[in-house]
Amino acid sequence: MKKKVLAISLFAIAAAAHAQSSVTLYGRIDNGLSYTNNINGNGHSFGMGSGLWGQSWWGLTGAEDLGGGTKTIFQLESAIITTNGSLANTSSLFNRHATVGLSNDRYGTFKLGNLGDGEITQDTWGADPQEMQAYSIFSMVRGRNWAKTTSAAEYSSPTWSGFSFKAQYSLLGSTGGWNVGTGVNTAGVSAGGRTNGIGAYYTFGMGDVRVIYDEVRDINGQFSNVFSTSRMAMVGGTLTFGPVRAYYGYEHLSAPQAAQNTATFNPTTLAPGASAPTAVDYGWIGANWQVNAATAVTAGIYHSNVNHGNGNGTLFTLGSTYNLSKRTFLYVETGYAKNSSTANFSVSGNPSVGEGGGNPNFGQGQFGAIAGIFTQF
Repeated sequence: MKKKVLAISLFAIAAAAHAQSSVTLYGRIDNGLSYTNNINGNGHSFGMGSGLWGQSWWGLTGAEDLGGGTKTIFQLESAIITTNGSLANTSSLFNRHATVGLSNDRYGTFKLGNLGDGEITQDTWGADPQEMQAYSIFSMVRGRNWAKTTSAAEYSSPTWSGFSFKAQYSLLGSTGGWNVGTGVNTAGVSAGGRTNGIGAYYTFGMGDVRVIYDEVRDINGQFSNVFSTSRMAMVGGTLTFGPVRAYYGYEHLSAPQAAQNTATFNPTTLAPGASAPTAVDYGWIGANWQVNAATAVTAGIYHSNVNHGNGNGTLFTLGSTYNLSKRTFLYVETGYAKNSSTANFSVSGNPSVGEGGGNPNFGQGQFGAIAGIFTQF
């Protein structure tokens, strides 16, 4: 009898311990068709792309209850190209996230590891009417809002009366200097130096406001390219009026060393006779109209002004989603990039075969359209 009671007790303890831990498999898949005209002045592309509305990925998250409101947490997440099954942008398996940390309802959350696509600049999506689709907030800054970071620490505060903040700092451990890189730094995509940033967020009855500052350095520890290795300061948010949510934002980019490092700037985006830009002023407005439970319509206008004679560009977007279920929807988006005589912004900030193919000629516009299906699990 005693042995039976002991066995039952041990089983109960094991079951309780198992209940205190959890692992969740999750992911999403987005495939669609795209069309872009006026590539390099006369070309056009029509093809299939992965992640046109949003990046496809899969991942694992887990938590272990340590008691007293504290949990050990981890996250492993991999970006994938679901049109061919390959890893996105890199050969690293968990290129988006690979972190472990502690979380407490009262004191906040602390993480260490590859923050990857969790770099704080990407929090600007919350002020973007197109939520970082193919044509959205990153287009008129040539992908700058897609910054990445590895070997980093992050602290996220609890929410106090609608207010919270987040801070990040990368710890590269280079013998060459505190700010310089040691090779591949930005989630396996390119070599880079230290990144760091801080964000403050406030949510109130009819909307929210976010203020973000970050620094992304090159492998030499400098701010040498305003569209990739620069300082960024941003303020933006939303306001809700019934079924309509309005979006707004302003962003300033600064790369003081760019003028002395013109070679680091992409020559195909440098205006003839102009020097490498050191500053960009960027603003946008937009709206999301929830027409009914299944249908939403989105629109946005994004304008970028670049110094040192590199002109300005304006992106006009219009899109819609239709929910087939709680996890699956159809989407469509169109965009038109209008450029001044010394600018050649693409309708997509990171043109590729699937979602653009290249920039237009200087002073010319570019039209793009995407349509596809998105599901998550």
